[in-house]
Amino acid sequence: MKYMILLTVLLTSGCSPSKVDELKASAVIADRYDRSDFNFKSYKPSTSIGFYTNQPCDFINIDHVVSLKDAYESGGSAWSDSKKETFANDRANHVPSCGRVNSSKGSAEPSDFLRRSRDGKGLDYEIVRFCSYIKKYLAVKEKYQLSFFGNSTVTFAACGAVINLQKKP
Repeated sequence: MKYMILLTVLLTSGCSPSKVDELKASAVIADRYDRSDFNFKSYKPSTSIGFYTNQPCDFINIDHVVSLKDAYESGGSAWSDSKKETFANDRANHVPSCGRVNSSKGSAEPSDFLRRSRDGKGLDYEIVRFCSYIKKYLAVKEKYQLSFFGNSTVTFAACGAVINLQKKP
């Protein structure tokens, strides 16, 4: 959106339409999420118990409670490379997760993650620590001043948490 405003200003101030189209293509490419921009350094969890399910896992890995894509889309796109790396490697945003659960969660925000855990469209699992997850998610979003725009207030309220949806990324 910010690039479209800039391009509109350029066009109305006399920049040629072909130059604006060239800049538009560059702006769209420059404003795409790329996981590698966060420079996450993975590590081996110290447990074989998944945080979300509280069950032993055949394969366990580190999950970002607030995914890198979620962070990017809720304000992190404007961060410096250094801040992106700090966020990606902040252990307060990490939990051990069963590999299949982590893959199912993907970059989903909490209400989508909860829905995916029981939608009958593949891997079903029970999230037994959902409110602990919500509290961690809330703490990380607040720590990094990320927007909750697009999150469900009902999901957070079920765990006694209140979020402000007014701040857009």
